Order: sequence, then structure tokens, then C-alpha cells
Amino acid sequence: MSHLATSPKPPVIKNEIDIQQLWEKYEDIAMHFNDLLMRLRSQGLAGVAALSTLVGIFAKEQPSSFQIDWLVATFIFIALSVSWVAIGCIDLMYYNRLLMGAVAALVELEERSRDSRIDGINMSTSIVREFAAKPNYSSFKGVFLFYGIVFALTLCGAGFAWSMHTTGVDP
Repeated sequence: MSHLATSPKPPVIKNEIDIQQLWEKYEDIAMHFNDLLMRLRSQGLAGVAALSTLVGIFAKEQPSSFQIDWLVATFIFIALSVSWVAIGCIDLMYYNRLLMGAVAALVELEERSRDSRIDGINMSTSIVREFAAKPNYSSFKGVFLFYGIVFALTLCGAGFAWSMHTTGVDP
């Protein structure tokens, strides 16, 4: 009797990726970067507002234990302006690029999902299409406007404090 050696069958390697699970992971990553950006912007804005308010309070109240000079206020507003530009640079040159990369990966995955058994995932593709359809509402224009308005206001605060210093008005 001939005994044929049977070798075990190689395991079946499933080369199919669960597109929905992968898309959800990509979406989680994009939302994480979006959350980081929103926190950076809101906390930066809160910091600028808080310091500006403190300068205004101390300039108005003239407490005997703490006297703020308009020259000091000018430098505080200049420092706020420089800090605001630094926050904008971190936003636009790092976090925003991470978010855009995550969105690009989502859009690519959605394009590839059209070849799968499902009709395709298209949420991020639709969002990108919406921005492309209305170029005047570009997300970058909105971000630049956000940073530009606050930067202009801090420079106005510096200019006002400097003018008060040069005219000799006591705080």
C-alpha cells in the first residue's frame, strides 16, 4: 500500500481589507488633527484675549502696588503679535498639513472603495468637492483671515499703547 505524504494546506491569506474599518481609523486620525487645530486656535485666542484684557485692566485701574507703563503695554502687545504669528506658523506649516494629509488619505481610500463590493464611501470626497466648488470659501482663506484679524488687533493695541506713551498720558 502506498502511503502518500500529505502536507498540510497553506493557510489562506485574506488579502481583503475591511474598507469601512480602515476608513473609520483614517477618519479618527483626521478628526484628531482637526481637534488639535481647534484647540490650538481657541487656546491661543483665549491667551491673547486674557493678556490684552489684563493690560487694559491694569492701565485703567492704576493700582498702587502695580503701575503699568504704556511702553510696557506696547511691548506686551508686540510680544502678543509675535506669539500669534508663531501659533499661526505651527498651525499652517505643521498641524494643518497633517490634517490635509489625513484628508488626502481618506479621499484616496474613498476612491479605491469604489472598486469594492460596496458602492463606495464618499464623505471626505464630498467635503473636498464642496470646497473646490466654492473657491472663495477656501479653508486657507478662512484660517488666514482668522489669524490676520487677531494679528491686526494686537498691532492696533501696540500702536495705541505707543501713542499713549509718546503723548505722555499716565496709565
